[in-house]
Amino acid sequence: MLNSRSSCYGHCVGLIGSITALAPTLLVASASAVDLTVSSVEVNQAINSGSMTLVAKNATVVRVKVGVAGSAAAVPNVDAELRIYANGVEIPGSPFFSSNGPITAPLAPNLANENDTLNFLCVPPQSGDVDFVVIVNPLHKVLETNYSNNSGQLLDKNFVCRKMVELAYVSVNYTPGGGEPPLWMIEPGVGDAFLRGIYKTGDWNYHRSPLGALTWNSNINSSNNTLLSTLNDIRNITIPAAGYPKPEFIYGWLPGNPYSGNGQAIGIPGAAAFGNSEENRFQRTFAHEVGHLWGQQHNSSSIATIGFDVVNGLKDPLNLASVMPTSKKDVMFAGLLTNEAWVAAVTFNDCIGDSRAACAAAGGEGEGEGGASDAASSAGTSGEMQCIRLAGEYHRARGVMTLQPSLRLDSALPTVNDPMGDAEVRAYSAAGRLLSKLRIRTDSLMESCAGTGQLERTPVYVTLPESIASQWIARVEIRDVKSGALLARQLRSPNAPVASIMSIAPTGVIDAGGPLPDDKPGEALAGEVEVAWAASDADGDRMEAALLYSPDGGTAWYPVVVSQRVGTGTEERTRFSTANLPQSVGPNGRLKLRVSDGLNQSDVEFPQGMMLGIGSPPDVHIVSPNDNITVPQHASVVFQASAWDMEDRLLPESSIEWTSDIDGPVGTGRLFTSGNLSVGAHNLTLKGTDSSGLSTLKVIKVIVAARAVRSPDLNADGAVNAADLSILLGEWANDSFADLDLSGSVGASDLAILLGAFS
Repeated sequence: MLNSRSSCYGHCVGLIGSITALAPTLLVASASAVDLTVSSVEVNQAINSGSMTLVAKNATVVRVKVGVAGSAAAVPNVDAELRIYANGVEIPGSPFFSSNGPITAPLAPNLANENDTLNFLCVPPQSGDVDFVVIVNPLHKVLETNYSNNSGQLLDKNFVCRKMVELAYVSVNYTPGGGEPPLWMIEPGVGDAFLRGIYKTGDWNYHRSPLGALTWNSNINSSNNTLLSTLNDIRNITIPAAGYPKPEFIYGWLPGNPYSGNGQAIGIPGAAAFGNSEENRFQRTFAHEVGHLWGQQHNSSSIATIGFDVVNGLKDPLNLASVMPTSKKDVMFAGLLTNEAWVAAVTFNDCIGDSRAACAAAGGEGEGEGGASDAASSAGTSGEMQCIRLAGEYHRARGVMTLQPSLRLDSALPTVNDPMGDAEVRAYSAAGRLLSKLRIRTDSLMESCAGTGQLERTPVYVTLPESIASQWIARVEIRDVKSGALLARQLRSPNAPVASIMSIAPTGVIDAGGPLPDDKPGEALAGEVEVAWAASDADGDRMEAALLYSPDGGTAWYPVVVSQRVGTGTEERTRFSTANLPQSVGPNGRLKLRVSDGLNQSDVEFPQGMMLGIGSPPDVHIVSPNDNITVPQHASVVFQASAWDMEDRLLPESSIEWTSDIDGPVGTGRLFTSGNLSVGAHNLTLKGTDSSGLSTLKVIKVIVAARAVRSPDLNADGAVNAADLSILLGEWANDSFADLDLSGSVGASDLAILLGAFS
């Protein structure tokens, strides 16, 4: 409540109200019968907040409806000023000025029209007590009969802490057609624009997988479930083996739209998905599949309330407007294009309520402007153990599951029993003793995301402890719960695979008989590299292989190739680019081959160390603002960046710098607002620098149009004179409407501005 605020809060609110007493009422009354008020203040992070949970450290739009009385027509030249307080203290950046004012205020404002309201961009902090106080027509540019009713407020809003969620993406090199998708489409700031717009976490650490591109040689319409298993293996095995945190989610991008279902998720909920890069649907497909991973089924809902794309992330490449009408469908409606969808309350809240987005602890001191946790963290480290992974697909019409060779997970969470599951997984010892059983649900994955009926084959992915009660799992069976019918069986065969790495050299050298690395000590391998290797299995089991690289002698292992099928005794050739790998620490680069035949696994390392690769600059991308936009002077601009590095991972805030070719330094960090850009056409540069001193620059243009938000005519009588000087001196050292240069307090520079305008 207002009477519980600090003295600073009360003083500032009082100053806003005191402006109303300064105008010569008789003069105004004779000139106009207009009376402006604040009819509503709405906070929006994707949809109308109402009773929705709001998340700290998220770009937020405050929409203010202006009430108009005493006029038969819309009133031009209307603007406003917004102050935001957290726990009674004004937040950094306040006061805020509208991003679209002055507007022509309509008699009956409609939220469906962006410019029927005055809109303010901000990033509120974490607090259960955030207040929004607005004064309309602060400069009295519109003559009114009554200035005492120009303020409005929205009090006691709660902005909760949510952590940064890590999502690794994989570019799929689809050899049956298309190759890799265009990188600009899938990179941060474009590929994740819909996702960021509707799913409110502390932030998204959306970055490329350290694997680099994943080559896929099989038709996606018959290998879709295998691709999902492979992506989940990258998340569960290869990314942690490289020393990176295990991401909460992983997503594979296909070129164009070769998959008949647009995209697919491994589970509801789950952690892995893939989708298309078709221009008119790729952003929404990505957000749709992650919606499944949060736990959402398909629905047929419209969004039902006006939505708002706060930083207009969908401007590129489809040039969509910020306002989302109520007729748009929820993102979980199957088969939509990007321009047909936004988010309904049920899907919006599912993300916020998911444990994978929950903060580890309350607080947020020193965590940046938003106040939410910035730390990228691995998913579910508590309770992890050595597991085996069962993966494959369920051919429902045939009543059969086909399983891939299993893989060992050095550290993973076992699958949790689902009492509603339609299939039961049973694990047995070598002596035939039942060690464990759990149910999994497969029937929730049947609907096609293209909205074209049901899938005939659905993915299966289960993790089991490799040993239970000190006994190794020797046999796994999966049975239908209702009928008891056996769907799949996997046995531990007597013999583990045998594997070897024969050579590693620049591509083409092996066949040409050129010198191998051991012939050229001290020389680093860089560029395209080829590895020759082979594997065999005495039992004739089907095998799958993964090739891993360590830059530091074996402490961390980076994925090079995963889930490659192996022919017994056949020499295999694997090519990769060192550009996708961190530079080795001197000659301590190592290669490891991991081969699985089902429940047995073998690892073999190349016997020689090597120097591999060169250091790579960080991946740096601008999320906001958009390129080539025009904003009015003093409007808050949201500066948001994505910055990730192969060696350093998430770059610290201090390594992310924004500068203007007109104003110089603008700010530091991944997310902040600024209303201090000078009038003119700015080339804004984002620079991210890693610990090796390597940098990446991104440049956009933002045009700032002149607009007055403060006036030295402090009593609004049409002249700057001694009366205004008296008012300014009375506000000396305060943060008030007499702060003409918006420095935060009235001082000498404000006095100079007023005297320069003296009549």
